[in-house]
Amino acid sequence: MSQNQSSIYDCWNRIGVWGHNVERCPELGRVIHCRNCTVYSAAGRQLLNRSLSSDYQNEWTVRLAEALEKKHSGTKSAFVFRAGTQWFALPVAVVREVAVMGPIHTIPHRSSNILRGVANIKGQLEICVSLGAVLGIGRCEITEQNNKYIAPTRLVVVIHDSQVLAFPVTEIMGIIRYRPEAVRDLPVAVLGEHAVYASGMLHHDNKEISFLKYKQLFRSLTRDLI
Repeated sequence: MSQNQSSIYDCWNRIGVWGHNVERCPELGRVIHCRNCTVYSAAGRQLLNRSLSSDYQNEWTVRLAEALEKKHSGTKSAFVFRAGTQWFALPVAVVREVAVMGPIHTIPHRSSNILRGVANIKGQLEICVSLGAVLGIGRCEITEQNNKYIAPTRLVVVIHDSQVLAFPVTEIMGIIRYRPEAVRDLPVAVLGEHAVYASGMLHHDNKEISFLKYKQLFRSLTRDLI
């Protein structure tokens, strides 16, 4: 049965909630604290079961409607990271996890510029490749100007067509949301392997991010595995 808040017997507000007030409430000597008392529990149920005022319902109707309006429609997600000095993005669906960088063990007679070896990721050996070797980017040199931006190297673990690969990256931005129309064509100044594997660029957080063609990238990263 619905009850108005004014009809609730709130003895704890007048007596206190602890057992040292047993002179004013003998029941406290048995239950120690009001939260263990049936009167307190019954009052809580009355608060939960009380009918909502029309003002309260109208207020939350407006708030929920505003939240839906603010929700962006037509946006996509991308996983953004830095390799060398350049920022790249991959579809979130192909990124399995980010792991702490550990030793990469070479494979006898198989390692190459692209195939670096295997890495132990949570007890599972995964093939480790070099993204920089495919994209034609070098290591980021640490200078007095950029040293505050250098982060510990991480391994990004990706999967496509059941093939799992891991590659080191310099920095992780994480998952971003963007509108497809914000992705523009590559500038003419972008040359080399980088341009071959990029489908467009996005300006985000004062950074120029290249969207990678992940299917074409996977083919190149796995060519030494055949």
